[in-house]
Amino acid sequence: MDPVLAPRSVAVVGASSDPRKRGFQVLRALQESGFGGAVYPVNPKRGTILGLTVHESVDSLPEAPDLALICTPADTVPQAVDACGRKGIRGAVVLAVGFRESGEEGADLERRLLAAARAHGIRVVGPNTSGILNLPLGLNLIGARGVRTGTISLLVQSGNMALALMNEVTARSREGIALCVGVGNELDLGFHEYLDFLARHEGTRAVVCYVEGLRDARAFLHVAARTTRTKPVLVIKGARSATGQAAARSHTGAVSGEYDRLRAGLRQADVVEVTRTDELLHLAETLATQPPVRGRAGIAVLSDGGGQGTLAADALSEMGVPMARLCDDTREALRILLGRAAAVTNPVDLAGAADANPEVFGKALELLAADPAVGGVMLVGLFGGYGIRFADELTAAEEHAAALMADTMRTVAKPLVVHSMYASHRSAPLRLLGDAGVPVIESLDVACRCIGETWIRGEVLSRPGWKPALERHLATPGAGRRLGTLTPHEAVARARSAGRDMLTEPEARALLRDVGMPFPPSALCVSAQEAAAAVAGMRTAVAMKVVSPKIPHKTDAGGVALGICSPEEAAEAFASIEARAAAFLESSGLPPGIDGVLVSPMLATPLAELLLGAHRDPQVGPVLTLGAGGIWVEVLRDVTHRVLPVDDDEVLSMLGELRTYGLLAGARGREAADLAAVVAAARAVGTCILEHDEVSEVEVNPLFVYALGVEAVDARIGLATEGWSA
Repeated sequence: MDPVLAPRSVAVVGASSDPRKRGFQVLRALQESGFGGAVYPVNPKRGTILGLTVHESVDSLPEAPDLALICTPADTVPQAVDACGRKGIRGAVVLAVGFRESGEEGADLERRLLAAARAHGIRVVGPNTSGILNLPLGLNLIGARGVRTGTISLLVQSGNMALALMNEVTARSREGIALCVGVGNELDLGFHEYLDFLARHEGTRAVVCYVEGLRDARAFLHVAARTTRTKPVLVIKGARSATGQAAARSHTGAVSGEYDRLRAGLRQADVVEVTRTDELLHLAETLATQPPVRGRAGIAVLSDGGGQGTLAADALSEMGVPMARLCDDTREALRILLGRAAAVTNPVDLAGAADANPEVFGKALELLAADPAVGGVMLVGLFGGYGIRFADELTAAEEHAAALMADTMRTVAKPLVVHSMYASHRSAPLRLLGDAGVPVIESLDVACRCIGETWIRGEVLSRPGWKPALERHLATPGAGRRLGTLTPHEAVARARSAGRDMLTEPEARALLRDVGMPFPPSALCVSAQEAAAAVAGMRTAVAMKVVSPKIPHKTDAGGVALGICSPEEAAEAFASIEARAAAFLESSGLPPGIDGVLVSPMLATPLAELLLGAHRDPQVGPVLTLGAGGIWVEVLRDVTHRVLPVDDDEVLSMLGELRTYGLLAGARGREAADLAAVVAAARAVGTCILEHDEVSEVEVNPLFVYALGVEAVDARIGLATEGWSA
């Protein structure tokens, strides 16, 4: 990636003497940014531009530069890339639009571009990219002017978003930009490859990604999970509201949209997901400059107004971030410093103590920072505005306080975020904090999110990271089975031979039972007489369910009968189910005929009903879904997701996220559910989709959960369509 993102020399193909054109703007930007390498303008008209000799063609260049910026129209790009390849150039940045985003003709042009690049081993940025910026090297192929150099790097699929972030950095922060890459169409180089470079880039301390679509989401998650161990990665996703792929035959697909699954993977990879543009820069700045909270310490809020301190405490609590429990010595010292009117629990309210002398801010923060229970501090209120609001002479005291606060927090290596209603004034005390790398934020909500993320970052680094695998087959711990079954399971082979992409319930049970899913005994009956005999043999009330791959939702077709106690009732129920199924199939325009009726004992009333499912997402790979089950699953939508593989602790975490978790935990004197058995059932579902190539989705709904054990009541398995590959 070095020839692309850190080149030693650059050719500008399509250089121009017209200041309105990109071929001129980039040459000017390279000179203004102080790029130290050779720059070769290329244009058949030759001449000079900005004192640089213009070369007639790529072939006529005196050497093969590392990188070519191609500023020519889309229809000329494949030939330009081919010429670069013949010259030995190793990277190309393609600015032009008019490729696959513009229709089939553009898609064909893009295929020709890729073929030219692959023929010569050139790595391509774009097309449809805003360019590359590497400010520490003075490489400015975007043409942006006046951007401050810093430690935040950007990967963006929008030129406007890149420009907005760079402008915001310049206007509202003391931080700056290290690298900015317009990812564009990801024809060749993808998000994950840029991120892998930035993970190793010494000048980058935080990475911000604006993503509209990921060419290889699982590869991105793989790299992100590794990168977040050393530096924070923030993602803001465009097109979050796009409707996910509907899976009419499976509740699992219906309740887990495309973005839900990607979001689950981002969370597992410890990526900071951002949904508000006003938070993005401040979060990046905070995580780039402030250390994470270490140990089990909490956050202290120091305020000059009780109301805002209370709101800050509420916001942190809603994020799950603990407030520090100040020790007795700290509270006593604060009382002596601040007087009787102050609140010296957490939040700490100065209660007017700073009105006459704002230096008290620095002294109070010193006391808080020394408390081992305090992992980080958030300052809330008017700081930086005392000289503006009350008297000019207070500004000097604020400056002394600012210097003391910055030095104190740097010494103890704890994060500090300052909320100030005067942030936009950029007063001298606030500039001093900013110059010391302390984030100063005008929005109380955004400031709370920022200090909260320093605590979350500490939690992330205190535990082992998720290790997704790129391999096609992934082991499930404890499954004890070989990976990537070469011979399809008998149930899968039977379905395939019949031309089906759905297993019948007996087939699904057989496959799931082999990977550890518990089912009650059952009998497949193809006549009323067989059903009567099965009931007589079971000697208990039974449930009877239609078996047909054409009827995935049995209740909708009237294909279920419960509480059948005698052979006579069983024979009648069989006939009734058969008749209702025939009517349903006819009304649905489907061919008649069922495979039979499944007879199984009625089960005791469970403590809870759960949904367990897995879906092979085309982007992130297999995803596990767990939630409240039964017939109301799509109404309740109390579900949570994880990208596989997951360990047992992660499944327990999923259970804890459910709104209905209280039913499992033993609320209001109820027995607690056997969570270990639920975890084992989830492991079986994960094993099923990970170990069997042709399985595209698995669903167990409901899973009856008891104080001792679980029972799978209904199961369905869908197979990948012909031609699918992992």
